[in-house]
Amino acid sequence: MMGMVVAGYGPLLEHLTRRFGVSLPVAGSTISVYFAGSLPGVIVSMRLLERVPARLLVIVAMAVSSLGLAAVAVAYIWPLFLASVFVVGLGFGALVISLNQLVAYRAGRRRVALINALNGCYSAGAVAGPVLVAAFAETHFSALFLFAAAAWLALIPGALGISGRLPVATGSRVRPGALVGVFIFAFVLYVGLENGTGGWMTSHLESTGVESGAAATLTSGFWLALVTGRLLMSLVPASVSEATIVIAGSTLATVALLAATIGGLAPWAYIACGLALAPIFPTGIVWLARLRPGDSRATSWLYPAASIGGITGPGVIGLVIAGAGVGWAPAVLAAVALGMSAAFLVASRRPAA
Repeated sequence: MMGMVVAGYGPLLEHLTRRFGVSLPVAGSTISVYFAGSLPGVIVSMRLLERVPARLLVIVAMAVSSLGLAAVAVAYIWPLFLASVFVVGLGFGALVISLNQLVAYRAGRRRVALINALNGCYSAGAVAGPVLVAAFAETHFSALFLFAAAAWLALIPGALGISGRLPVATGSRVRPGALVGVFIFAFVLYVGLENGTGGWMTSHLESTGVESGAAATLTSGFWLALVTGRLLMSLVPASVSEATIVIAGSTLATVALLAATIGGLAPWAYIACGLALAPIFPTGIVWLARLRPGDSRATSWLYPAASIGGITGPGVIGLVIAGAGVGWAPAVLAAVALGMSAAFLVASRRPAA
């Protein structure tokens, strides 16, 4: 459900220009407002997860999400619509950290496979969301969001089975240490890279002579590769370390983006990049959780890093590409991937702390 809603914002922009009488750049602010809402949702949840039962936070976050979606459905002026999207982001930010943290610290030996499956479901929703927007948003805008709001309410009873609190080490530092700082840096780069690749590959492929429809289809293929790669992680033996998975994925993604600079290889290189990126975010969470097993506060810092990466990463990458030219897009993205790979390699050399 989260993947459907978030991925639906992009295809929704044209409908918003007609519904609210705003320009396309103004409509595009919807995505930034969503991420702006998710950031305080994550930060507040970082502290609440240490103090309240996880069940309560998940239920409240679902209710807030439902409220925001219902408000989107009935919003009749642009400021009210943006405020509603902010509320949706607030609830979703709390859910992202809560659900991932619960799996990372409480799912046992197969938690790498489970957390990848969890994030694979998000990516699958991201594939389905644009299809639903294309089919229903033009004539059934309010009904679409009211249905989503009702679905969140219907899911709340499922959260009643969640038990316990997350572990927080006595006397653990409020500020992240050096090891966590390296992971934060790597995650900012990862989220910027994932969104930057999905956002720029269509334009780059078109510049190489690929027809617009085919370029858009290949971009969907990139997101499908993320889904596939995360689901395939269930086949990886539990004996393979998280560090090995993350560093291998980072390295392969860098190589794939370098290959995308060769026009004829670009379509397949982007798909390969999606497969390589797939396990990095969820497996990286479990990796840090294993390094700091008694303190969920360590991995909590990765979620605001993800929000910051989503807010700033694509914009900074876009500015560089705008100055250099769209033909340089894969090279710029490869440089970001190289920085991410280097950060994870540094993390693998640091002792657990």
